[in-house]
Amino acid sequence: MARKLTDIIQGLDDAQAAQTDLSSLNSPSNTAIYTLWKYIVAVNMYLQETLWDIFKTDLETQIDSAPVGSHQWLQKKAFEFQYSSTNPQVTTLVDYVPTYPTIDETLRIISRCSIKTTSLNTVEIKVAKSEPPVALSNPELAAFDSYVTSTGDSTIAGAGVGIGAAGIYYSINSFTSDKLWIDADITYLGQYSSVIKENVEAAINNYLANIPFDGNFKVLSLVDAIQQVEGVTDILINNLALRADATAFESRTYLIQNNAYIYTTYPLYAGYAVEETTSSQTFTDTITYIAQ
Repeated sequence: MARKLTDIIQGLDDAQAAQTDLSSLNSPSNTAIYTLWKYIVAVNMYLQETLWDIFKTDLETQIDSAPVGSHQWLQKKAFEFQYSSTNPQVTTLVDYVPTYPTIDETLRIISRCSIKTTSLNTVEIKVAKSEPPVALSNPELAAFDSYVTSTGDSTIAGAGVGIGAAGIYYSINSFTSDKLWIDADITYLGQYSSVIKENVEAAINNYLANIPFDGNFKVLSLVDAIQQVEGVTDILINNLALRADATAFESRTYLIQNNAYIYTTYPLYAGYAVEETTSSQTFTDTITYIAQ
């Protein structure tokens, strides 16, 4: 960062004062030749440092906006995806960067995104929209796929330029939420009987909502969340399972079965999870509350 002109002049004054041979140069006049030379040198140093700052800022701006293909850059561009059901959003190259002709942040729909590189030049991109997250619709997902992979074929009218890199295969998905099923006995202080069910379910849902997108469900973290509910004194999880939305309830994956731990951590297929939606299998149906 460029120093102030006064600071540079003071530095030159201090350097002069440290030279005993220059002790006789002590005129109070602002027009003394050595004072003028110090001022000229200081101004040039200030201009040079200012130019360095401008160059540094310009260089960093170019680096930040350049299509470097990193996970961070791809995720940033995913969040910049625009979708309209009435006005197709098509990207073009501006300074070699795929850009929308009109930036409209109200059309940005993606709220969650994960990027993973796997083998054989494959990059997996998983996205969701809204808060709490839900899957993109088929038209939205088709538009996002094109936003990433379009080659900008000049023989096709209106073809956009995708943000993806040549030679890379992009696997792009957006799934309906995973479902959590829990069979548990929760012991609580009787004076909390009017609110215990609502507060426990809120704690479970809050834990699910705060799992990092495309992260792992952790049984102990869920237990901690429930135990922190005021009035809860003990929790016994008899059975706990997760399933992808497309997986039948009967084929759910057990993390705890008959009080025995099978998995303590489990990856979320959709990237996020909610309460089981199967009839008679919701939290209300399968969690038992025991007053002390």
